[in-house]
Amino acid sequence: MSNEMKKPNDFLYPLLRFVIGCWLLSYAMSACIPLHLPPSTPTPTGSTTPTATKISLPTLTPSPTSTIQLSEEQIYGISIRFWHPFSGEIATTFDQLAKEFSLQNPWHLSVVGEAINGVDLLNEHMKGALEQGELPHLVIAPLYQALRWNQIRPVLVDWSIYSEDVMWGESISDQQGYYPNLWQASVVDGYRWGIPARRVAQVFLYNASWANELGFRAAPKTFAEFQQQACAIRSEDNQGDPNSPKGYLFTHDYPTILGWLLAFGAQITPNASEGYQFKTGEVQEALTFLRKLYEAGCTQNVPDLDPIEAFSQRKALVVPINSAQLEEVERAMKYAANPDRWTVLPFPTGNGEGLTVLYGTDYVLLRSSEREQLAAWLFVRWLLEKETQQRLAQKTLGLPLRRDVGEDLQNETRVLPAYRAALEYLPLGLNEPLWASWDKVRWAVGDASRQLVAWYFTLDQMPALVQLLDKTAADLSSQQP
Repeated sequence: MSNEMKKPNDFLYPLLRFVIGCWLLSYAMSACIPLHLPPSTPTPTGSTTPTATKISLPTLTPSPTSTIQLSEEQIYGISIRFWHPFSGEIATTFDQLAKEFSLQNPWHLSVVGEAINGVDLLNEHMKGALEQGELPHLVIAPLYQALRWNQIRPVLVDWSIYSEDVMWGESISDQQGYYPNLWQASVVDGYRWGIPARRVAQVFLYNASWANELGFRAAPKTFAEFQQQACAIRSEDNQGDPNSPKGYLFTHDYPTILGWLLAFGAQITPNASEGYQFKTGEVQEALTFLRKLYEAGCTQNVPDLDPIEAFSQRKALVVPINSAQLEEVERAMKYAANPDRWTVLPFPTGNGEGLTVLYGTDYVLLRSSEREQLAAWLFVRWLLEKETQQRLAQKTLGLPLRRDVGEDLQNETRVLPAYRAALEYLPLGLNEPLWASWDKVRWAVGDASRQLVAWYFTLDQMPALVQLLDKTAADLSSQQP
């Protein structure tokens, strides 16, 4: 070989080192690439500016916490005093429920019930308790009375502290399951001072058989229809006889007179700053309608005539009543051996839609310790449950707060048909005023209606009567409790 030719090793070793080095370099570079990244997408040649990728982080929402800083252990064994104004079977029902709750609740709470016969007597007991400082924890009372107590001494507790609590309260779906015209009525100036306990509706008894005999095939819905049917019984032969049958029993109880005012569109408590508004065209129109029925001889006006007796003995075609009295009506019809078909109607209105007046009592929570207030709420929360509400409605004929209970009772054939009709009209109900002064003003409303049947009263005196009622309401509302 020529000395110019190189040895094979002299050529291969550098080449081998070069290949191995390239391989090691490529391995090292590949080892630095994370395996979980997706394959790279070629960047368009038209753009050389890198773009930043925006990463969205989850938003952390803090869980709502209870505002009631009490554990279950801290309320074990609490005893609460519970006053209510009921007697008879209604009192027995509430007392029995208090005993059942005391035996069954998991916190070993005990509820000691005390029946005080009537809302007026309960009011006197409460005034004495306010002076002595020995208050019950929970009371069933008309809310306007409770607001009066709160004027004497701040004792009421806002139920929403408990009913809306995330741990101890009710769910939104539960609260949405109540009849809104009942549930919202107990909120005054933004505070839930009451929770409906036992409400009734002011309605009319209507003798459908008698109306059919008079040629009417449908119940009256408008003022004109009501007047036509009420005056159909009028007879020239018995105009001078006060005991002769008439179309409408003219009663002077405040729920009925209030119902007539509302039916004609009166808004007697538009807002607290303006006070009562009785000096309006709607109030005057309602009272004029009643006076004209009287002047036409279409009303039964015997003082102290029992409405249920008047209805069962055919002394009046249409009779005001409250929905809790319907079982008494059923018994009276049987006792009188009266086979007539009858039902209940709402108040007539100008558009024929009708309305009823809702009134009654509320659960009222009085100031005590945090533990006792929570214990009282847990008892009331149990009373609002479906099964308990159904028992209360069936035993006391009060109106249920829950819509699902109302719907079930409307479909229950064993329930009195007239009560089922009253439940049908429940969404039409308007509530009585819930101002503290209504405790006194309500009686003035009934008294004003008595002037409509006075021998000396004439229609041209109506503006003066309305003005007097307005002034009386203003005077009463300004009085100290």
